[in-house]
Amino acid sequence: MKEWWVVRQACGGELSWDDLDTVRTEESFETQRESFDEEEGTYQCWLGNEENRAVVRVTAYRAEADVPIRVPLYGLAYAPLALLPGELPGVEGRHHRVYLMPTCPGAREDSAGDRSRLLVETQVDSIESDAERAATLRLAVRMANMVAEKFECGGEPLTVPSQDELPDPGTYVARAETKGTACDALATARVPAEGREGTVRMAIAEGGVIGRCTLFAPDEGGQGAAAGNDHRGVGEALVELTTWRGHLAGALGVQQSPLRLLTGHDDPGEPYLGHSQAWAVADCDGETTAYAAGWGESYFPELEEEESEGRKRLSEAEEQNARELLREYVTAFAQDQVRREGCTDLRLPEEPGSGDPGPEEPRAGEPVKSAAGFLRAEP
Repeated sequence: MKEWWVVRQACGGELSWDDLDTVRTEESFETQRESFDEEEGTYQCWLGNEENRAVVRVTAYRAEADVPIRVPLYGLAYAPLALLPGELPGVEGRHHRVYLMPTCPGAREDSAGDRSRLLVETQVDSIESDAERAATLRLAVRMANMVAEKFECGGEPLTVPSQDELPDPGTYVARAETKGTACDALATARVPAEGREGTVRMAIAEGGVIGRCTLFAPDEGGQGAAAGNDHRGVGEALVELTTWRGHLAGALGVQQSPLRLLTGHDDPGEPYLGHSQAWAVADCDGETTAYAAGWGESYFPELEEEESEGRKRLSEAEEQNARELLREYVTAFAQDQVRREGCTDLRLPEEPGSGDPGPEEPRAGEPVKSAAGFLRAEP
């Protein structure tokens, strides 16, 4: 009786018993918490077991000009790991966390003048099976609808997926086969020599809030598996092309975080060109949409303030070459996406060496053994 009452009280009473039965552990549900701050634009709830450990946790933010955005990235810097079915506005991140970003027509525009969105994160403890992933997705959609109602967003609720609908990790195809697709830029632009015969993961959908095209080198000696790639024949990630809508999605889509730490540039709504990442922006249905290019995590390691053993600084000429390549990727990717989506007001980053260089980007280092190879690009 107590468990039934706890569940009825948790998260606005919108948690489905059937889906909870799928994701629950052997322990019973014993605790629940909920908080809502309309002025700050935040909502949280969680349902816990007898050990007071959260089984279901929901965190939501409303993006508006006077709301401080405190977006927990939770390792989502290389999102999306999977797209959501049925044109749901969101992605599945690491540890199968579901991020939904429905529009909120009843709210004010955000600081960029975009229509407001919610960011609703749903996390379920210890997901292992496809059935648990599907149940988590259904719980997440119900939570997003409940939060949207609480914030008085108005509009139509999101459609709850069926029991057999799962997030889609994307399609792996040979680089040459991306020509004419949403990842066409990786087929037509110059790419690192290591990726000329590589594989592209296409995790991008028309009108999606976040999408990504990733170029991988061929796997050699199982190095891809060692780097965390579970797709057979895929090596290290070389180039990442990402698109996102709105600045909440931008906080999830920008490679690595916080943004200023990486680039010295903290506004993803304005074009940017650096030697590790670049992006262009356009207007898509009244919403700021960005198109970014960056080096893969293992191919262009994290920036370091100090030189360390086995690493060296890139020369100014190498950084300039990197900027030129990234601008080429961004230009090809953005122009193709704008044409496909019918967007307007495309603004590309200035060519390297022209205009105001903007904030200084941190200097990058990389392994000596590949210092020359990383900038060797071929068509």
